[in-house]
Amino acid sequence: MYRKYISSVAPLADYILQVDFVSGSRLLLDMKPYRDKFRFQSIFQPQVWNSAVTNGIFVRFGGVELSHDEILAMAEREH
Repeated sequence: MYRKYISSVAPLADYILQVDFVSGSRLLLDMKPYRDKFRFQSIFQPQVWNSAVTNGIFVRFGGVELSHDEILAMAEREH
């Protein structure tokens, strides 16, 4: 069964990722703490950052992909 969780995504200024969920919730995820992680280094290039898209389950920045579960886990780690 294919279920969508994310309705839209927007790369905001200062590397804040806005994720809107189909439930109506909105998450503002600060990606700056991940700058030193090898996996995420490419998303901090302006062209890649601004290319963020979603298919409802994943958020993609060029070759970097985040699942909705991973996004929620990253948000939980910030608190």
